[in-house]
Amino acid sequence: MRRNIFNIQRILFFILFCGISLACYSDNSVVVGLFRLTPCPNNPSEYSISMNKDAVLAHGHETLYIPSMIQENGETYKIVQIAAKGFMNCCFVKDLVIAEGINTVGKLAFNGCSDLRSVRFPSTLSSLGECVFYNCPELKSIDVDKSNPDFDSREQCNAVIRTSDDAIELGCAGTMFPKSVLQISRGAFRGCAGLVSLSIPEWIEVIEDYAFSDCFRLEDIGLPENSTLQLGQSVFDGCCSLTSFYLPAGDICFSQNPFTNCENLSSFTVSPSNKDCRTNKENNALISMDGSVLFAGCYNTTISSGIKRICASAFKGCRRLTKVFIPASVERVDAGAFSGCVNLVNVVVEQGNKVYDSREDCNCIIESQSNKIICGSSVAVIPKSVKSIGKYAFSGMDIPAIYRIPDNVLRVEESAFMDCNSLYQLVVPANTELKYNSFYGCTRLTNVIYEPVNKYVKTKKNLTFNNSPYLSCPNLMSISISGENVPAIKYGLFEYEY
Repeated sequence: MRRNIFNIQRILFFILFCGISLACYSDNSVVVGLFRLTPCPNNPSEYSISMNKDAVLAHGHETLYIPSMIQENGETYKIVQIAAKGFMNCCFVKDLVIAEGINTVGKLAFNGCSDLRSVRFPSTLSSLGECVFYNCPELKSIDVDKSNPDFDSREQCNAVIRTSDDAIELGCAGTMFPKSVLQISRGAFRGCAGLVSLSIPEWIEVIEDYAFSDCFRLEDIGLPENSTLQLGQSVFDGCCSLTSFYLPAGDICFSQNPFTNCENLSSFTVSPSNKDCRTNKENNALISMDGSVLFAGCYNTTISSGIKRICASAFKGCRRLTKVFIPASVERVDAGAFSGCVNLVNVVVEQGNKVYDSREDCNCIIESQSNKIICGSSVAVIPKSVKSIGKYAFSGMDIPAIYRIPDNVLRVEESAFMDCNSLYQLVVPANTELKYNSFYGCTRLTNVIYEPVNKYVKTKKNLTFNNSPYLSCPNLMSISISGENVPAIKYGLFEYEY
């Protein structure tokens, strides 16, 4: 191993010092060969490291050694962090070795390193960001130095295990599950593009939120029979190759749909011995044993008579869902139950429902007493009797590019139009109040016009970051208030992070 590391260092230093000069930047960062070094905000004498964007990492540079110290022109640079997105899309790297002394690896640090096969972490590693190896389909070997006090990769399991609580912090397609591991942490396998089949052993007790999200090649999931297992929120979110799911017998608990944004999921099967959930050919969904609560559905689901509640996120991201019929028995539709159903074009509430209606063929679910839209659709026509638009009602849906909120709508609640990426221009009537984050993540929104005189936004002083409807709207260029058009960036109304 020492000889291998020596050879790696020799290759690296040849690249670094083969006539490549030192460059400096206005943010106090410096470039040395392949690397860009940026002072850490909390300690300027220490640096984070990233790839020099002007460098060319070509074939032949298959082993990348990331140093913890670089000396150049009489200066010594101590490196303790790998920057977020720092080595994104380094496509020719196959083997990665991180030097002793580096303690932090930032979010998405090696995202898209499509040929990366193996990684070795040092004993000094103490912090891992989210999605460090997102979309690295060939990664199958992960090793942590045995003297690391915080993490380990016991029994050659090809994972980073948090030693304090025996939880997998980071996994890959080659991960095996030692019997001492009881938990899979939030996002541990997120974006694991090489994972095709998954079998969870009976000793795993907890799988946290988004643990296997965006594993877009995952086709088969096997959960253990007769075990106790707690599934977090959206555990398999975005696993678009998944077409069916079998829920075995045992105490398997989940409070929200684990299969959000699984657009090709078409069928559920439940063991007859399962005491918590059931399904049948009629409804094709995961429902409670008494048949009253629908936890998770798919594009082939029929909401049968007897269902009283449709849970939050039950159909979230069901892109192939085109029509919904709400029977008279339904008493509660949770916010966000149908968010992201971009192709939903037919929404009908059965006559006789005492809580909801779809008046005037509006293709919406309306709460009758409050006149609030609970769920919209891409072809919704909002009746004049509607007074408000509820949380997540149009979230992720394909609304018109130029959209004017109807005059009769007095209130648009938080996240009501979140992630409506077809929206280009928004017109807000004089009597309409937009709540915080109501248009969060509308990435194509460029222009907002408040009609004079909006009773809630009369001047630019009425809009602040803390009440902004437009967080994560990175292309918002201008907001017009009482005829005054000001660049949106001057309002400080949004932040955006990938």
